[in-house]
Amino acid sequence: MLLPVLLLLRLVHAQCTAHNSLAFLSPVSSAPAITATAVFSNLSSPRGIVFDSHHNLLVVERGLGITAFTSSSPTCNGWLRTVVVQNANFTQGLQVHENSLYVSTSGEVWRYVYDPLSRTVHGGPQVVINGIPPDGELTTRPILLHPPTNPSTLLVSCSLASNIDLTARLPSSGRSQIRSFSLLAPPPQPFFTGTLLAYGIRNPAAFAFLPSTRLWVVDNGASIDNVTGLTAAFVNDNPADELNLVDLSDPAPPAEGRFYGFPDCTTIWNPDADPVGDPQYTGFERGAQFSLLLEPERGNAWCQDVKNNVPPRLSFQAHSVPLDLKFFFPTPTTTHSSQSLPHAWAGDAFVTFHGSFDRTPPTGYAVVRVPFSQSEPAATAGDTVLVQASDLATCPGTCIRPVGLAFSHDGRLFVSSDSSGELFVISAA
Repeated sequence: MLLPVLLLLRLVHAQCTAHNSLAFLSPVSSAPAITATAVFSNLSSPRGIVFDSHHNLLVVERGLGITAFTSSSPTCNGWLRTVVVQNANFTQGLQVHENSLYVSTSGEVWRYVYDPLSRTVHGGPQVVINGIPPDGELTTRPILLHPPTNPSTLLVSCSLASNIDLTARLPSSGRSQIRSFSLLAPPPQPFFTGTLLAYGIRNPAAFAFLPSTRLWVVDNGASIDNVTGLTAAFVNDNPADELNLVDLSDPAPPAEGRFYGFPDCTTIWNPDADPVGDPQYTGFERGAQFSLLLEPERGNAWCQDVKNNVPPRLSFQAHSVPLDLKFFFPTPTTTHSSQSLPHAWAGDAFVTFHGSFDRTPPTGYAVVRVPFSQSEPAATAGDTVLVQASDLATCPGTCIRPVGLAFSHDGRLFVSSDSSGELFVISAA
């Protein structure tokens, strides 16, 4: 019986899929001049993704660990999948710089010594950050190295403990906030010793710098179905999901960080969603702040005062559920790639919409582009769908549910889809 066991282990640790040999589990639609191609399937809930210095795509597969995907290796005329680290506790956060591989669990951030040439780690993990409040309702735990070329700082987030988490008002709770840590300090560093950059961001699902002092954050709006006085028609189209800006160039931020409203304040997407049942919102504009009236002193006027609450810079369709954010910066290498996304999109943001589970009809299940101009969302910016499940009425089902984003060296955009167990790539048609 030993031979079958060894064969099974070999299949688990190394798999090959031929180029262009896969079809999506469910059909997808692409924008004009854009194509989406399935790369690998039957994965274990793929979440965060990142490329290493040898162009291997590293993936957090929940319930399994970290895997590497290598294109056209000597042993595979396609994509070779190998297991780098087996650990079922990894969440979503994944970063790599040279020989340092960082990954998050619900309560800690670990560092491995990593060899990109062999796609292996050496020795066990070193705990870099510990004491992150664990077991929240949404354990995504994104992390970010900064600056990417020679990182000296690690950003770590913590999400909410419950849907309407009253403790998130308090910087001391650790909930719904982002902290930064110097990588020059001796590990492990307790989470609460990190510099508080922002709090009251309900679920900071992903963040990215543009430029180096301006941190852009995608956030998921609260589920407000059970808030007193709000009708089912209103909450079907509200509140908006958000793109927030944490301006670290502010010369005098509040000592306790910057407050982004949760749990008290949230954002209008469709003020006319129910003009009969909820007429009080019909005069609001999209993106305006309104109060959930959890405390009498924190009403609409309080939420709309920027001294109390930093409003979002851009609103997304309610229940889209943005989970990753990347900016596109083509390099000289991408100039010669016919599959690169258009260079006219340089500096634009790209966001995954994981998709709704409580909206009729469903929304999301897409990857979108957000045009930027001079490091700000363009004046008329919304979001333009690049790839989306073709029939949203069938979702979630086997539809794509995009999570992670990573640009390859040749200007293509790779995407993980967790519930469908797929990796796919977006490129020029």
